[in-house]
Amino acid sequence: MTDSFLVVGAGGHAKVVIDALISSGCRIGGCFDDNPALSGLELVPGVRIIGNTSMVESKWKKGSFVIVGIGDNTVRRHLSLRWKVDYGVARAPSSVLGAGVKIGFGVMVLPSATVNIDSVVGNHVILNTSCSVDHDCRIGDYAHIAPGCHLGGGIIVGEGTFLGVGTSVVPGVRIGHWSVVGAGAVVTKDLPDNCTAVGVPARVIKTREEKWHLL
Repeated sequence: MTDSFLVVGAGGHAKVVIDALISSGCRIGGCFDDNPALSGLELVPGVRIIGNTSMVESKWKKGSFVIVGIGDNTVRRHLSLRWKVDYGVARAPSSVLGAGVKIGFGVMVLPSATVNIDSVVGNHVILNTSCSVDHDCRIGDYAHIAPGCHLGGGIIVGEGTFLGVGTSVVPGVRIGHWSVVGAGAVVTKDLPDNCTAVGVPARVIKTREEKWHLL
């Protein structure tokens, strides 16, 4: 049976998610976005923006799925908590999941992403294009592992944390929740919660207040 999805978002990331779903044989019932100028537009061939985010729950039907195709972790969390719907998983055919890997709901596993044996991926996580997550990693809810990131074995990435394009993380490191690691950084030691870290090796340049993402 073909899975049917509604997609929240109408940006570039949503297009990649839709492409992954269609490539996997899923049907897309439409997209939702709060920009009124986009209403009715065709985001990709055959997939139109059918309403704003206030309409998601009313348009959803039991037996189908919703996925929040928005790259910003704070926005994705906020929206995903609004609705009582079933969240599905978007997985590109070229992605690879090893034995014993556990994937939460609302997760996006995009082209050529690899997750190796016994890793655990939380809910509404983005595993973006060509990232690699080695064995026994733990990726928290709402995290975003950007294109080209490489994570060694046994790494913990906290809830809501963003690893920028091309980030590398050495085995066994813990990165705290709701932190940001800049593009191209090399993380060689643990990073705290709510920080911004950049460079080679990565160093903390900013720390936010706890629960900053709720503001």
